[in-house]
Amino acid sequence: MKSSLLSLVALGTLAAAPLVACEDGSTDPGSSPSPDAGIDVSAPEGDGGGPPVIDCPAPKSGPTKHQGDVSGEEHWTADGSPHVVEYDVNVRNGAKLVIEPCAEVQIAKGQHIRVAYPGTPGTGSLVAEGLPTKPITIRGLDGARWASLYVHAPGTASLKHVTLEGGGGGDFEHNATIDALGDGDLPADPILALDHVTIKGSLGTGVWMQGGANFIEGSQELTITGSGGGESVYPIEIEEHSMDRLPTGSYKGNAKDEILLRTQGTGVAGGGLVVNATLRDRGVPYHVGTSKVDNFIVGGSNDDPPATMTIEPGVIMKFEPGIAFRIQTFTSDKPANAVLRAIGTPDKPIVFTSAADAPKAGDWRGLWFGGVPMAENKLDHVRIEYAGADCSCSLNTCSNITEHEGAVIFTQQPPSAFITNTVFKDSAMHAITEGYDGPFVNFRPTNTFENIAGCPQTLPRFVTAGSCPEPKPACDGL
Repeated sequence: MKSSLLSLVALGTLAAAPLVACEDGSTDPGSSPSPDAGIDVSAPEGDGGGPPVIDCPAPKSGPTKHQGDVSGEEHWTADGSPHVVEYDVNVRNGAKLVIEPCAEVQIAKGQHIRVAYPGTPGTGSLVAEGLPTKPITIRGLDGARWASLYVHAPGTASLKHVTLEGGGGGDFEHNATIDALGDGDLPADPILALDHVTIKGSLGTGVWMQGGANFIEGSQELTITGSGGGESVYPIEIEEHSMDRLPTGSYKGNAKDEILLRTQGTGVAGGGLVVNATLRDRGVPYHVGTSKVDNFIVGGSNDDPPATMTIEPGVIMKFEPGIAFRIQTFTSDKPANAVLRAIGTPDKPIVFTSAADAPKAGDWRGLWFGGVPMAENKLDHVRIEYAGADCSCSLNTCSNITEHEGAVIFTQQPPSAFITNTVFKDSAMHAITEGYDGPFVNFRPTNTFENIAGCPQTLPRFVTAGSCPEPKPACDGL
């Protein structure tokens, strides 16, 4: 059974797969591999001596005008180009739109191509699969700002060797060129396959993944450039359950070269990532959160199976003011159902830092380990900086302190000193807060502490010893 994503309307799910390219560059309309089977990447990319030479003959029968619903299976050919979308084109009620290699699509101002919408639940599929020498182009009619390619689960879209230019003119869509909306439930919906896709000049974000929308496995080589503006400055906006399949490619040359990463959560209030997933190095930082209530969370309810978040070397996560990175369970004395494995290298450390333009100590809260941390947690060659914001917490301690904020906070005894070779820098209070009843765990030997306003570590409360030392030490007494 799926769990409802917070603040989203449940809508529907399924996915269809891309068509298989034939030797003559056409597509086989009868091919229907499984929804999540990935993308055929066997087409040659050229002879290795540079970009492929475009081989698209001049169309002879266009322009061809379109509006309203696609019926059955409809093909937009290269010869019929340009295909002019005068008003919204809807691919729904089981319809299928195939845009063939070398086709050019021109969309009027403010108009869409919409898949499996309107109508809930709807079905439908878009297949726009060009070839390296026979690409597909989608742009505005006479240079107009068109709206978006809008894909609504359970509809699917597969784009290959496609360039989309000048989109983002829709209302309430973050001015996105591609707007993908899942069904609001988990598991996430694989509805969008992208392979060698370029988005240029989007008014807002290039791709907006929302409501549990996910990429189809094998998506790769997405380039977004010249995009972003207003409140949607990022090249791409994703959620925790789509980060594992974020395509390779380039996300540079935009209003803000960062990937916006949100926690949408599950049916349990405050829940977050509930499956194993990897946050991958895509060459730009991840911008985490949009407000003080948008904490990034690993773990769901107490009944959910453990979820492991793995972070690749070189990843930078930049946190909005006042929010936390929470690895937690919701009952403090139970084993946590979340694991964080952030293992960098000396040359490619993992960085948790502030999203502020002029960062300072105390910009964000830091890492919060709720419940009894699992033994699988591991942080190595990490830098944690500008943390220590107000946690509104009162924890057990034998240190002579009045505040408990820290760059890392433990509410139960960690199983080991699993944070190693890590730099704690510019914390507004402590570096590590051990705020529980139990033995002290020493994290000092392999870690570095720079410009820490409070303690490198605090002492937990020694229930096994019967009482705290008198007088209480200022920090851990080491």
